[in-house]
Amino acid sequence: MIHSKLVSSLERVFPDREPSAWEGGFALRGERVNFQLAFYNEGTPLVRCSVEAEGELAANISVRRIVFLPYSYTHIDRKDDYYLENSSGLIPELLAPFDSLGLVLPTKQWCAVWVSLDVPAWAKGNYETIFSLKDGNGNVLTSLSVKEEIIEESLEKSDLVVTNWVHYDCIANAHGVEPFSEGFYLVFKEYLKAYVAIGNNMLLTPIFTPPLDTEKGGERRTVQLVKVEISGGKYLFDFTEFEKFVRFAQENGIEYFEFSHLFTQWGGECCPKIVATREGKEERIFGWENDSLSEEYAAFLKAFFRAFLPEIAHMGLENRCFFHLTDEPPTHSLPRYEALRKMVKGEIGRLPTMDAMSDPDYYARGLVDVPVALLNAYPKFVGVHAEKLFVYNCCETTHSYESNRLMNMPLQRGRVLGYQLYETGVQGFLHWGFNFYNTAFSYGTVDPYRDTSAGGMLPSGDSFIVYPYEKGVLYSMRAETVREAFQDYRALKTLERKIGREKVLALLHEEGIQGYSEYPRSAERHLAFRGRINSLIKGE
Repeated sequence: MIHSKLVSSLERVFPDREPSAWEGGFALRGERVNFQLAFYNEGTPLVRCSVEAEGELAANISVRRIVFLPYSYTHIDRKDDYYLENSSGLIPELLAPFDSLGLVLPTKQWCAVWVSLDVPAWAKGNYETIFSLKDGNGNVLTSLSVKEEIIEESLEKSDLVVTNWVHYDCIANAHGVEPFSEGFYLVFKEYLKAYVAIGNNMLLTPIFTPPLDTEKGGERRTVQLVKVEISGGKYLFDFTEFEKFVRFAQENGIEYFEFSHLFTQWGGECCPKIVATREGKEERIFGWENDSLSEEYAAFLKAFFRAFLPEIAHMGLENRCFFHLTDEPPTHSLPRYEALRKMVKGEIGRLPTMDAMSDPDYYARGLVDVPVALLNAYPKFVGVHAEKLFVYNCCETTHSYESNRLMNMPLQRGRVLGYQLYETGVQGFLHWGFNFYNTAFSYGTVDPYRDTSAGGMLPSGDSFIVYPYEKGVLYSMRAETVREAFQDYRALKTLERKIGREKVLALLHEEGIQGYSEYPRSAERHLAFRGRINSLIKGE
């Protein structure tokens, strides 16, 4: 006998516990609706099973298998009580196509498949989809009916600037392609497709190899778009590859560009790795050995900016780009940061700088145009009245109920971010790890299917949310949750168009959502509130 259940997208289905039932709901046009079908087999194990959908929306439905992957490092010394029960082990994580075994149903265990409905623009009203679980011979073992109501409204376009850093050396290493080669772009297109689909619209652009997550004195694989030549004591710049990259990104949905950091991470003491051609030979001309305030680097930047700014204008990027100085500068780096900013702003003028940081003094002293505040530092930046403010989360936002996407956190903890971004009214969001398949500090590479913790040095799930696969990527459940978070944001914007921002804020506050740590810690409450938003959009 086979038992079946409809389960929401915010619950992980484990073999030894019965999942909670979900009744379905309703959605807007242009939205992806995710849910799970869970099965319990009381008989002998079954292989080569399949799940088939029938109904008017069947052509817009995909079904993926859910694969358990290991999570190990879970930051157990700095955590609150909104985590999964297990401290480490295996967890439902990867969404993958079915292989030759099809859906496997072990005996006396719960297992689930992941269902995604991409609501078409023509849909409206009530729909019923019948999902049939079939054995390897096509016999129906059990069926489930799922009912959805589609509201005759489309999700409002997001006004957020959202980035999740893409690591280009990791694409090259994982897929065995040369950076920015024809083979690279074939794979990169699939990464961008996933990147944009889950809500990102700004792309980290490696004008030089990004000086991120690299041990002092170490190097990451060169991924430098701007070609540099030294001839007759002068720097010459070729932007051909940069232009190709930007046009390619725009063709695939990218709207904004953030240029790779001009100084090393955590304070900007040194120069990024920059390679140049001199007398036909490529060599590294700047790196860890060069002080960031040296006369040599200042001269290089002056020459670079005087060539690059006309290029930005030529590409039409003047109102769609941001410059980074150094990532996460500590408080003691304020004097150096001030000097670095003076060096850069003297050349780029009104073009904005932005950096991830926790100390509001950087903004209070006028040293950064767009601060990117760590979620648990957000209230301090409100206190200095930042005119334009982005926020970010990472492995440091683990202990005060902040929204995050770590593997051992409930999925609702990641999805609530959409409500929070709307409530706080920030202009953008950043995360550092879309596909970081290295160890922390890039001592070496990792197999993300086996090591989800950057070599045991970062909490599992912090460093990536997609997995390399053949000539593209596979999503994680967490990546789909990120997509849902930004859909929730867009739903609030849709409602705002009808009733105004003040009334939408009142609804959020009534629900107990304020800032990045106060919210009902419940998947059921979250989904019920989204249902209420949909009802109000419908006019009920």
